[in-house]
Amino acid sequence: MLVMQRYQGKVVAYDRFQGAGVIRMSDGREVMVRYSSIRGEGVRKLAVGETVSFELQSTRQGRLYAVGVQPE
Repeated sequence: MLVMQRYQGKVVAYDRFQGAGVIRMSDGREVMVRYSSIRGEGVRKLAVGETVSFELQSTRQGRLYAVGVQPE
C-alpha cells in the first residue's frame, strides 16, 4: 500500500469564483490548490490565513499542486 506524506501550510490566496488558490508551506514553497482538491461535503472553501494539511502532486512540468486538502 502506498502511503502519501501529508504536509501543512497556510492559505495565502483563494478565489472562490475561480476555484483556485495558493498555499505556502512551512519551508516557504508555494503550491497551487484547486477546488476539486478540497476534501469535504457541500460547498468547500478555504480562508486566507487558514492552516491546512495536504498531499503534494507534481505535474509533468514540475509544478506542485496540493491534493486531499483538509482544514486543520
